[in-house]
Amino acid sequence: MLGGCAARRPGPSPGPSFPAPAEPALVDFVATAYAINGRTASGVRAQPGVVAADPAVLPLGTRIRVHDAGAYSGEYTVADTGTKVKGRRIDIFVRDRREARSFGQKRVRVERLGDAR
Repeated sequence: MLGGCAARRPGPSPGPSFPAPAEPALVDFVATAYAINGRTASGVRAQPGVVAADPAVLPLGTRIRVHDAGAYSGEYTVADTGTKVKGRRIDIFVRDRREARSFGQKRVRVERLGDAR
């Protein structure tokens, strides 16, 4: 009599392995704030939820999430440009000049959520 374990039958082959979700790409930017009312470069009115950015870095219409900006952290749409907004800088629309001065300049991280359509 032969001893031992029963022969193993090969099981189903494992399905495709999916990579773990990637961490969002966060890029360092410098943020300031502005309170100029009127039309933005994209034609919409300046309003909360709008940022100005260098279109070579973040094209008009791009949706972003700003991190590390305290109460100003959140989702924005790039709808404006500015002469002083070059490279990895953003300018966040706020309601008045006092609030813009109080905001000052902050080092933030920006996550790109979607491109301009």
